[in-house]
Amino acid sequence: MGSSMPMHRAPAAPPVERPATMGAIAAEGVTAGFLAAFAVAVIFLVVDLLAGQPLDTPRKLGSLLMSGTIAGAGSAASPVALYTLFHFAAFSLAGIVVAMIVHVTMRRPIALVLFVIVFFAFEVAFTGFVAFLDVQSMGGLTPWQVAAGNVVASLTMAAYFASKYPRLRHIASSVSDDDDA
Repeated sequence: MGSSMPMHRAPAAPPVERPATMGAIAAEGVTAGFLAAFAVAVIFLVVDLLAGQPLDTPRKLGSLLMSGTIAGAGSAASPVALYTLFHFAAFSLAGIVVAMIVHVTMRRPIALVLFVIVFFAFEVAFTGFVAFLDVQSMGGLTPWQVAAGNVVASLTMAAYFASKYPRLRHIASSVSDDDDA
């Protein structure tokens, strides 16, 4: 005997956020790193174009990577290719570290403080390293230009993760609110 009463289903439980796999975190990090590397590359390309020397910055930095010195004008293809690979690989690695911190922050919001500390420590260390290399050996690339590039890269990564995880904005404001109490 069939029942004419409609069947009521219990409301579906909200989806449970599962921790991301290391592969997913790495993929997000590489994406964030590539976006940041691209943003920095565009800025230095514009600076080089305005100076009338397209690709001068990656040529100098690639030459420094290859031989430890800035090579004079000449074949730029090899140093530019080397530096481009290094640049994107380094930013991908940084992006993976940021992605790991983002995922920890999603579970434990106080980890946002770790992110801020890591960011400033990285900035100081990397800018100091460039200053140590000496402006002359860097072919005129100053620590301030490198620091500006890193800030652009950081803002690019922050925008990527904030768009991917809108909850991060709420976490940042709640951590900030806790500091006011």
